[in-house]
Amino acid sequence: MILQPTTSAANRRLNGLLRKIEAIFVTIFSSGMLPQQKQRRALYKKRRIRLITSLKSKKTTDFPETLLFLCVLSGFKIDSSMEEAKKYPIHLCQPDSNKSCGACCGLYNWEDHSRKTLTARLENNTRLFFSFGERPDIASYRKLQSETVAQQKLCETIYNCEFLGFINKEHTRIGCLLHPCIHHGDDLRDCSFYGAEMCAGHFCPSYTYLTVSEQAAAATVLDDWYLYGLTVTDIDFVKEFFTIVQNRLGDCLNPERFAEPAVKLACRNYFQLKESWKFASAKNRLGKYYFSRAEYHIARIDYEKNGKITPSRFDKIFLSLASEFSSEAEVAEAERIIEDKINSLVVAYRGG
Repeated sequence: MILQPTTSAANRRLNGLLRKIEAIFVTIFSSGMLPQQKQRRALYKKRRIRLITSLKSKKTTDFPETLLFLCVLSGFKIDSSMEEAKKYPIHLCQPDSNKSCGACCGLYNWEDHSRKTLTARLENNTRLFFSFGERPDIASYRKLQSETVAQQKLCETIYNCEFLGFINKEHTRIGCLLHPCIHHGDDLRDCSFYGAEMCAGHFCPSYTYLTVSEQAAAATVLDDWYLYGLTVTDIDFVKEFFTIVQNRLGDCLNPERFAEPAVKLACRNYFQLKESWKFASAKNRLGKYYFSRAEYHIARIDYEKNGKITPSRFDKIFLSLASEFSSEAEVAEAERIIEDKINSLVVAYRGG
């Protein structure tokens, strides 16, 4: 349920209240004064209670204001979602019924973030959560779930949400096990670390820094949750590849072309390097980031470590693939692999 501003005279007061509440939410979530998430949530809840108390003190019987109060009280997100839909026409978190992304929930924040390991973790979370029936015992679930976590996190300061699991019978989509779509409209996300409002209102950098065409291409080409999440959240990996391809073609890419079998296959073969890259570093890496206890940093490839090697023209792509080279011959081989993927997509695209 999402309230939308209306234009009828009878609801002008509702529109005014909507704008005020939106402004309050934006102020809270954009504040950088409190670095700890728990403090931010405490501040949010405190101000939210004040807002609700303020509305309630009016003792209004006017239907729009009463409806608004009930929605705020029950935890529904109030926003101008039509404007969000225009700004973000592709919902990267849940683009279709075949896949979804859980990167912001800490999905890949494990030293072992292989497909096999993460699949087992998600299946365990899902099975355990639904073993409690329609009214899950959150405290008991948390306790039992924590006992199954034996792995080391990549970064201790990044939260790994324990409520991430499979949300369809086919186990092709991952998402929040507390989401109202699973519980007949009841939103249980305030039981989570971030809370319902923060989860519902968060848009990762890919929404902003990837063009709509780049987003659409990735969503069209990839059909599984694991590779999709790794790819769509790695801005350099996607953007650098498409930029090179467009320069070779001398034209902008049409996202509709990526539904064509040959184009789709060529693009997917490049994205699959995320799982099969032979030069990937084995330790404490996820894409271009390396991790050290509670910190993470952007890595760099030390080309001069084993001789004076000229930095590669594909350096951004190599970083996104967590590359580590021991010789000039390895760099040359890696460049040939990327060049082959680029040429394959160019040929497939021109042949359409």
